[in-house]
Amino acid sequence: MNKKLFFSILLSGVLGAQTFSNTTLTAIPDNSTAGVISTIPVNLVKTISDPSKVTIKMDLTHTWCGDVTVGLVVPGGATSGAIALIKRLGSTTTTGIGSSVNFAAGNILAFNSAATAYVVPGTGGTNSSVPAGTYLPTVSSTLAPTDYTVANLTTLFTNLSVSGNWSLKLFDAAVGDTGSLNNWQVVFDEGTFLGVNTSIVSTPALSVLGNPFKETLNLKLNTSAKDVRFDIYSMEGKKVYSYQQSASKNASGDLKIPTESWSSGVYILSSVVNGEKMMTIKLIKK
Repeated sequence: MNKKLFFSILLSGVLGAQTFSNTTLTAIPDNSTAGVISTIPVNLVKTISDPSKVTIKMDLTHTWCGDVTVGLVVPGGATSGAIALIKRLGSTTTTGIGSSVNFAAGNILAFNSAATAYVVPGTGGTNSSVPAGTYLPTVSSTLAPTDYTVANLTTLFTNLSVSGNWSLKLFDAAVGDTGSLNNWQVVFDEGTFLGVNTSIVSTPALSVLGNPFKETLNLKLNTSAKDVRFDIYSMEGKKVYSYQQSASKNASGDLKIPTESWSSGVYILSSVVNGEKMMTIKLIKK
């Protein structure tokens, strides 16, 4: 098998992004103080370590974007305190009507704590659209609605347990212009959960003693099998270490692997015991 293809298969489902979606078209009630809620259930029992790896993406259609407020409710959060991702774009006063630029279908708005730009509707009026892009939460000076709070996404996401319902709450503040939430996603990119579990990681064949590790990778071989092999790969697919015990010995005892020459980052340990492939282990070198 081609080496790169093998490594791609090895990594699939282990390190890739995990995306949760709601593709139900949801109409935003016109001039409604109640608004509408769209929910995505997330069944991962994990805690966010790197908040910059979490992205909220949405596809909106709505004329007069200054009418619209969109808030995020994370698992365990109250809908009455939704975190504003968009709030009445373009309004410069507490009672302003906001920008007349439209939200256009297909112009995906992504919100990420590592973004450097705010949403800028532009000056084209009703003949133009809010541009797609990756943004920081963007709010205006207008007071209404009052049940949306402003928060730093880094603070919000750090150490957050992701299991449960993620919701968007959408509100239209004025009569006449309408629209919908076409679809939206919660994306956990590779690295979101790295470093959360630093306890021993094990398979029936071996245990990793300390993960992440620094100068030395400590493994404990814990099987009486006489055919134990494992390889460790870098993220580029390069094999950085290979082990196969002598056929005359049981695979047991401690193994110390010097890693001073390894770059910091993620590595993959793939093991085979008596011809049977074991669970892949993700290693983290600090």
